[in-house]
Amino acid sequence: MSERNEASKRRAGAQDDPRPDAGDQRENGIRFDATGVPNLDETLGGGIVSGSLALIVGPPGSGKTTLANQLAFAAARAGRRAVVVTAMSEPTSKLIAHLRTFDFYDDALVGGNIQFLSLEQYLSAGLQAAGEALIEIARKAQANLVVLDGFRGVRGADIDLQATRKFLYDVGTTLSVFGMTTIITSEADPRDPVFFPESTIADIIIGLHYGLQGVRHRRALEIIKMRGAQPLSGLHSIHLSAQGLAIYPRLASRMATVAGAAALDAGQLDSAPAGSGDAPGRASVGVAALDALLGGGLTEGSTTLVVGSLGTGKTLLALHFVAAGLSAGEPTVFLGFRESQARLRMKADAFDLGRTISAGLQPDGLMTLQTWAPIELNPDIVSDRLVTTLDRVGARRLVIDSVIELESAIRQSGDPNRAETYLASLVEALRLRNVTALFIREHDTTIDTRMRFTPGPLAVLAENVLLLQQIEEGSALHRALSVVKMRYSAHDVQIHEFEIRAPDGIHLLDTLHTPTHTP
Repeated sequence: MSERNEASKRRAGAQDDPRPDAGDQRENGIRFDATGVPNLDETLGGGIVSGSLALIVGPPGSGKTTLANQLAFAAARAGRRAVVVTAMSEPTSKLIAHLRTFDFYDDALVGGNIQFLSLEQYLSAGLQAAGEALIEIARKAQANLVVLDGFRGVRGADIDLQATRKFLYDVGTTLSVFGMTTIITSEADPRDPVFFPESTIADIIIGLHYGLQGVRHRRALEIIKMRGAQPLSGLHSIHLSAQGLAIYPRLASRMATVAGAAALDAGQLDSAPAGSGDAPGRASVGVAALDALLGGGLTEGSTTLVVGSLGTGKTLLALHFVAAGLSAGEPTVFLGFRESQARLRMKADAFDLGRTISAGLQPDGLMTLQTWAPIELNPDIVSDRLVTTLDRVGARRLVIDSVIELESAIRQSGDPNRAETYLASLVEALRLRNVTALFIREHDTTIDTRMRFTPGPLAVLAENVLLLQQIEEGSALHRALSVVKMRYSAHDVQIHEFEIRAPDGIHLLDTLHTPTHTP
């Protein structure tokens, strides 16, 4: 695999170094300075190009000042010298008081590797004098990174647009000659055409978006312009907390980067399960009779959609799958939106699965449980933390219970047409890692008189589909299972009745032989 493809895979989440930044890098002769902001280096396509002029643009409250100062403290912590100059946005004392609320702030660095100064006293003399003063401040400090916070205040010092552009050009060019990187924040709509003429001077433009979608606040970051690198395209979620800003790139943009690199290297992207050129391995579901229906188990590295109506044992089947993986020594991740660890244990303890699941959930066990309350979920954060966890533990199996919550979060993220691309990207990320995955999804019909199935996007994307349903026959309900689809393998196509009973869990019975029970 070429260096380009390896770099792309790392940007897709399979990073050798899980820290927010792993140091400065060079690519094609260009030096990238690590930003220290989680996932921002990846989003930028490598980091901030050393000596460049970067604009951070966004509306009030979008996090411009926080991000710029987070970059400055990261540089200072890495041994570089940073100067933060405020214009007319706020006095330095107020800025420092604000920054003290963040974990990235370090009082020991202030006055040493990072200095805070004000440009306001020079603005009355005009933009040229202010620009000369800023350059002199940076030169005396021997800075590696210069931050000018509040460019809107600088623009107000002169109504001449050409003078504003000249200020940016002179400051950016001069500081670049000195080997300094310049970051300027400005209050503006990142997509406002009025801002474009002066922004042509910049090497990098980072747009911050902040607004309401329904009753929820939404923050996002966009790399509008990036010279010398290939940034991830589109909008990427931002989470602002006491740690500062963290970026959560869209998984689709990550996977598109991987696909593009693979296409350049080999002319196509081979996403079949690892080892599929030979006889693929099998992953036991944990129910011997079901493994037999599947021709020996699920194909390793494949994705299986388990569709079932209420009360058919979908989560129990997932626990069988998890226990089989743990017994085989395979690290397993369980991503859940409904069951806490205590409730999962209760379900498993009712059957022989309990001991294996409990051992897996121990601190030194092979099972990693990620739980999210299904309240205002951000799908980008969920996928980022999931992929990071899969790489960290070297997962061989994954359960998502249930995908309904993910689909709902995607719809609420502002783009109702995004679900198919999101799920396709997730499936592709799992294939690249050769993770055998089980996705659980609720069936629209709780009780029926025959097997009924309506395929959705995930049913098309997944290699395998299992259907679990409650069938009404007279005055009784029968649980029924069928293998709707299975690629790469011969499989049973009949409808089988099953029971849930202790201590076995899921127990398959004979096939259903009634005319009403047809697929």
